[in-house]
Amino acid sequence: MAGYTITEKDIEGMLRYLRAFHPDNANREFASELLAYMQATYHRLALSDPDTLEELYGAFSKQKNA
Repeated sequence: MAGYTITEKDIEGMLRYLRAFHPDNANREFASELLAYMQATYHRLALSDPDTLEELYGAFSKQKNA
């Protein structure tokens, strides 16, 4: 997929999240695959249901600005 490339910093961040909330899956392979899955899922969502993507943005924006 063209566009953003998952970086080592992204993987390290995901590992911190996994260690805190899902320690059974806190390894580099799982973290990397989860990031790739999330990226692909958002890409598919943007193509198939952009309204839902906009709803997610709205929810995030509200939370961020609260």
